[in-house]
Amino acid sequence: MTAWMKVKGIKEFLWPSLFLISAFLLAVLSSIARQGGQFYAAAFLAVISLIFAFVVCLTLVPRLLARVKLEVFANLRFFRFTRRGAFFILIVFTLSFATFNTGNNLLILVLSFLLASLVVSGIVAKIVLFGLKISLSVPKGMHAKQKTIFLITLHNLKKWFPSFALRLKGEERGTEEQEDTSFFVQEKNFPYVRAGENLRLRLHCEFSRRGIYPLQGFEIRTTFPFGFFWRGRTLDASGEIMVYPALCDLRPLFLHHPSFQGLEGQDRKGRGSELYNIRHYKPDDDARFVHWKATAKLARLMIKDFAQEEDEVPLKVFFSTYLQDRSPSNLAQFEKAVSYIASLGHYFRGNGQKFQFSSGEFEATVDGRAEEYEAFMEYLAQVQPAQETQFDMREATVPCILFCAGSVVQQEGLRHVDYLQS
Repeated sequence: MTAWMKVKGIKEFLWPSLFLISAFLLAVLSSIARQGGQFYAAAFLAVISLIFAFVVCLTLVPRLLARVKLEVFANLRFFRFTRRGAFFILIVFTLSFATFNTGNNLLILVLSFLLASLVVSGIVAKIVLFGLKISLSVPKGMHAKQKTIFLITLHNLKKWFPSFALRLKGEERGTEEQEDTSFFVQEKNFPYVRAGENLRLRLHCEFSRRGIYPLQGFEIRTTFPFGFFWRGRTLDASGEIMVYPALCDLRPLFLHHPSFQGLEGQDRKGRGSELYNIRHYKPDDDARFVHWKATAKLARLMIKDFAQEEDEVPLKVFFSTYLQDRSPSNLAQFEKAVSYIASLGHYFRGNGQKFQFSSGEFEATVDGRAEEYEAFMEYLAQVQPAQETQFDMREATVPCILFCAGSVVQQEGLRHVDYLQS
């Protein structure tokens, strides 16, 4: 496909080139005919030469202008005058006015050097900005309101020419998400990058809100060589930065709901190792679990029941995303609930405890595997308030924690958090 496009491009410029060569040869022949006194032949050849040139102007020039126009206007937004450059332009205009009025040869020479420096400045800046590539190392598992370190690597792909005085920053698109971070505002300076060198710098930034931040590219600028003007271009980059919800202090939640610190295994009957209850012996009970002290004291057989192990019934975390009133205060409480849920997941995983999460539209069982935990956090990074109920209350089976907006019908053993009141 690429070879075919190259052949097509060659053909597009082959015929206009032949027409230009023909127009030049006809113009030369017309001049020779005029010198030989053949005025009619000279006029005829001149007309044909002009027709060939006109055809080239109608076919080739618009294509060239379309290609150049896109690049020029794309880079024109980076063009800025520095104070030094504004003073330089003022000197150029002053010398131009003085030269036209006086015709002094020395002023003409000085003015020609100044104008040549403008041309050289543009050419050298173009070479400095050419052949650059950017790569970004995005850390995994970053949370909002936490300092994060990105590694930015600038690759100079040129074989012979280094790059000087570069300034790099993320390309801004004016979106609301980009206003919540300093990533797209900070600038990193690359004073000197040798030819073929990869230069790496650290970027410290913080994201104030959870979510997905699209990466559109990077803006790179330079004032090299004379510091008169800012020139730049865009380095293409695609992707997105995933920011998990902020981790908050769980002590206020544990203070109001002490059972949230761990699973409810100590309050449920099972086959664990901790004593749950002592009851009367039944015919189908195992004689190994007879509690002899209680039997001797009460003069009847008593049996031991044990608490359920943590891994038998994992804790379930339910989240109802339905939010009827979307006032700013309620939305802030919704974000707080998302942070609490993310913090609980981080707390349980850090303690090696298995838990299940469900919101009606997403379910996950986090049991130590990284992919399950990442999927859980990625959902919380993107979740938004729902316009209708997506959660079936019958799914909230104990032991569980239910986060919802407003009160719910109380069920035995069901612990819930009204995040609008917390």
